[in-house]
Amino acid sequence: MSKTNNSRNIGARLRAVRAAKNLTLEQLSNIAGVSKSMISQIEQGKANPTVALMLKMADALEMEIGSLLDQGPRKNILYVLYGDDKHYTLVNKSERFEIRTLSPLDREKDIEFYLIKLGVGGEHVSQPHFVGAEEFLYVVSGKLLITSADEETELSSADSVYYKADVIHSMKNVGDKEAEAFLVVHFI
Repeated sequence: MSKTNNSRNIGARLRAVRAAKNLTLEQLSNIAGVSKSMISQIEQGKANPTVALMLKMADALEMEIGSLLDQGPRKNILYVLYGDDKHYTLVNKSERFEIRTLSPLDREKDIEFYLIKLGVGGEHVSQPHFVGAEEFLYVVSGKLLITSADEETELSSADSVYYKADVIHSMKNVGDKEAEAFLVVHFI
């Protein structure tokens, strides 16, 4: 594999993990102590990061550096088992909000799959993702208010919605019981 392909693969994995953890470039920069422009160059495959830089970013992302660097052999079937800390990750949890990955974080991809749980009154606000990013949400149970920029819509069980995710967007439980939904994020 050429240096260019290695750089692109590392950059794509870094971008996917950062996005899965719902961190902006600036947030990762602040946590890792690495400049925003350097992280951007790495993600675009324009810079070859040093081991020290990758270690800082792996620590900031709360993962082993090997998971960030090693793609491992390609398989026909990739699986995510409940409780498997390597692949099944609790991305964010608070008293009224929980998001878990349902797709392997350590694979480069353009699509991510999540399980969302929002307690009564729970809300999750996301900063803009990459330009062209979009989200597809299916409500399993409960009632959610979805906002994308200045537009909003209310959904109930079995409803689904598509919205732009390259703007500030949010979901809020406006029902009287816990809401659960599946979320697919597509990076174009």
